Amino acid sequence: MAKYDVMIIDDDPYDIRIAESAFRQIKEVGEVRCFTKPIAGFNSIMDNPPDVLLLDVEMPEMSGMDLYQTLPLAKRPPVILCTNSQQYAYEAIKIAVADYLIKPVRFPELFVAFERALHQKNVHINMHVQSEPIGKWFTFKKMYRFVLFTDILAVSSSKNYAIFHLRQAEDDFNYRITMDEVETMLPKSTFVRVHRGFIVSVNFAKKVVNRKILFPERTDLDISVSTMGLLRLRQYA
Repeated sequence: MAKYDVMIIDDDPYDIRIAESAFRQIKEVGEVRCFTKPIAGFNSIMDNPPDVLLLDVEMPEMSGMDLYQTLPLAKRPPVILCTNSQQYAYEAIKIAVADYLIKPVRFPELFVAFERALHQKNVHINMHVQSEPIGKWFTFKKMYRFVLFTDILAVSSSKNYAIFHLRQAEDDFNYRITMDEVETMLPKSTFVRVHRGFIVSVNFAKKVVNRKILFPERTDLDISVSTMGLLRLRQYA
């Protein structure tokens, strides 16, 4: 099966993690290179152009539009633009983008955009996808709440409940569910059980110190890692 390399240039590391996770669910995607610095991404394209480029529009140093139009024509890969607004749509049409996505980018639209980008390379294939749910509805006594899996940093056990730790501490919530049920519910591509009482997202769990996972966005979390948990984390490195 042919593989097609992707590059992501976006100054927001969180947006990169979401897009990279989505791309890795597409079997036809090969290497995924990520850059938060537009100039570093530009230089990498000059050295080795990817098959498909996912490019943020609004960035410091150099806008996505400027970056793409500065590239020599021979070095320009099919591009998918992503931004927070519709205001650049006309400019996007002029440079014949494969697609124009509004953040936050979700898997279904990124999947279609990737297919359109390949069509610009005259590549027409029946793509295969390992589709995973993007979130879950939680039912409470007087309300329903939909939670995106991409917003969950970790889950910890507390007696008969699980505590879902989100990007903002004030959004955390308890839910009556076992950790085994939580492990089954969460996408295996991004979540790993690191301890009997802890499950973490590998998009956020980037560092382990003294058997504790550090979360830059949530320094208040105290999550231990077992020996087996360390082995499982290494599979995602």
